[in-house]
Amino acid sequence: MYGWDLRDVLEKSAKICQDAIATPTDNLLRQTVENNGDRAALRVLPSGSVDRGGTMTLLAAARRLGEDRPTGEGHGIETLIVFLGANNALQTVTQLKVEWSGEGYDDLERKKAYTVWDPTHFKDELRQVAAQVRQIAARHVIWCTVPHVTIAPLARGIGAKSAPGSRYFPYYTRPWIDDDTFSPVLHPHLTGQQAEDIDRAIDLYNEAITDHVRAARTAGADWLLMDTAGLLDRLASRRYMKDMTAQPTWWRPYQLPPQLKALAPEPNSHFITSDGTQRTDGGLFSLDGIHPTTVAYGIVAQELINVMLTAGVRFRHSDGSVRTAPVTVDFDRLIRRDTLVNQPPGNLDSTLNVLAWAQSSLGLLKRTLYFRV
Repeated sequence: MYGWDLRDVLEKSAKICQDAIATPTDNLLRQTVENNGDRAALRVLPSGSVDRGGTMTLLAAARRLGEDRPTGEGHGIETLIVFLGANNALQTVTQLKVEWSGEGYDDLERKKAYTVWDPTHFKDELRQVAAQVRQIAARHVIWCTVPHVTIAPLARGIGAKSAPGSRYFPYYTRPWIDDDTFSPVLHPHLTGQQAEDIDRAIDLYNEAITDHVRAARTAGADWLLMDTAGLLDRLASRRYMKDMTAQPTWWRPYQLPPQLKALAPEPNSHFITSDGTQRTDGGLFSLDGIHPTTVAYGIVAQELINVMLTAGVRFRHSDGSVRTAPVTVDFDRLIRRDTLVNQPPGNLDSTLNVLAWAQSSLGLLKRTLYFRV
């Protein structure tokens, strides 16, 4: 499933998703699968003999899975990964609109009006999620922090930084709108101040996640933290890598695996482009400008493996034998399977030009492209 925020995880069930699916229509301008998020969720949420009423939430399903263990064993789940919260702020860049949460933030329908959650509202929802996670029989629980959404190349910074040493650009707009043609009157955008406010809210989200992990560890639970926000910050090309004055004292560039560093050009966080025969830029984000490519998901997987190793998790080969250190992702295999990196579409640059023309000349973009993440 995808596109879920904390409230969705707390409430949505197979029945709710099934009831939300309407009879499909053939919309001439919006050629996407209707109710795609609910349809995807039905592939994951339990139903049938496991949940005859279709009322089980994702957290309830995890709790049931934890109970399904041989007699005498303490945990049914070895490692539970909780990677939630990005969608409580991500719509600010998919819609280029900032609507802070207010009354009804905890209602499945009314919350749709908001694109970013006030930190107090996020903390309230997180508290409820954490309480249910504590009821799940898992030996290790890894909580992932929320990445800063302004790193995703779907919203590209315009011009030079707002000030020397700043992390932010004056405006953020679509990657197919270049600096020379951008107009804050004509083009959708976020301001630099809005981007900073969103990131500060995410910092408070992550403080709350960290506090829950710390409290659980103090109480004896093996809860761990995976700093996804720090990982993406260390991969951010325009924010830090190309601007030494903006680098905080803790920042160090992320060292890509040797197999990725050997690619030409080396993958980065820019929007992916090609010259018709090979990739010329980007490589860490897919065509929607939000989700990672296959190789970038490999980086996230490697960091999760590293956290699991600190918890004593043992990884095994296909024959059941225990893998010896170092336990690493097979990036050569991922590169072969990641066609966006090794064989990108030959018309990427021309497609971006068409999108720019459609947005400025016809106003079609908002109706034909809808990024649901």
